Amino acid sequence: MVGLGAVQLLKSLLPHLEAQADFNVTDVYLPAKGDLATHVAVNPLTVSHRTRRFLPNAISRVLECTSFGFRYSGQAPLLVMGDIPIRCKTRQTVFVQTPLLTGSAGTGQRAGAIKYWIARKLFKSNIRYVSRFVVQTEAMKISLEQTYPEIAGRVHIVGQPPPEWLLAANLKRDRPVADVQDGMRLFYPAAHYPHKNHSLLGRFGSSPDPDWTVRRLTLTIAPDAHPNPAQPWIQCVGRLSAQQVLDAYREADALLFLSQSESLGFPLIEAMWIGLPIVCPDLPYARVLCGDQAIYFDPADAESLRAAIGDLHRRLQDGWWPNWESRLAAIPSNWDEVAHQLLQLAAGEA
Repeated sequence: MVGLGAVQLLKSLLPHLEAQADFNVTDVYLPAKGDLATHVAVNPLTVSHRTRRFLPNAISRVLECTSFGFRYSGQAPLLVMGDIPIRCKTRQTVFVQTPLLTGSAGTGQRAGAIKYWIARKLFKSNIRYVSRFVVQTEAMKISLEQTYPEIAGRVHIVGQPPPEWLLAANLKRDRPVADVQDGMRLFYPAAHYPHKNHSLLGRFGSSPDPDWTVRRLTLTIAPDAHPNPAQPWIQCVGRLSAQQVLDAYREADALLFLSQSESLGFPLIEAMWIGLPIVCPDLPYARVLCGDQAIYFDPADAESLRAAIGDLHRRLQDGWWPNWESRLAAIPSNWDEVAHQLLQLAAGEA
């Protein structure tokens, strides 16, 4: 798992996988660099292995899943958290997070298209080594089974709660920060990947609109990646720490989510958990999560986005606030529950 969302998920999940009383996680394989490299096993019986890559990541990944896959063979079931099945002789459950492995998503870049074409070929060739697949939503399950019909019946859904740092913060919101008459404060936490759709903001024109209802939109991308420098209300602040994300949620009147494809989408879960309004694409992944409480727009149409933001402003002025209670009822309340479900599936007990 290399995406920021995937790393965030695993940082929350790993300690709970290791701490399960009914299961013994004997070995954990982690990268030698990056956020996961500093993980310390919470169970003294768990051995952590660091994988050093001397070739480019893409080439190393292909070799690890094919020629060197035999290293993961053994009697203990294998839970693969990295999307691509491994060519090895052991019971294997694969957690699939990226929608870019399915036929429903594109990357928007030639290099990305080549990368995921290879990933899909590798995924398909290694399907026969997998007992079960795990995804996070019904929408992702349908998309995966449509792309790879041979795995129908082997795909299981395990949802996810907010990350641990948000659960611990107990942050709840039930109103805007201040009077939105002076403009709203929106927040979009996402890395600068093409499918995150920051480019849609570049279609808002080449000059500021004096009647615009957004006072500030905070993007977690580098300033040099600014999608529309002509619009001063768009602020690019770079990657944020967990504490800085919490501070941004405290100061936001709503979450704006632009992404064209997601297997789940942590920010949607985070915003619902906090209680914030959400403006997001009218796409299956968002509809499954947010139901009728979000405000939707066409992710390819800047005018549709503009209208949705205007709708949010009118609603907030009228005193509206979303009720996420029914949507949150379908989401696991903690990571211990998720860990238990995953290990049950990996062991063949569910």
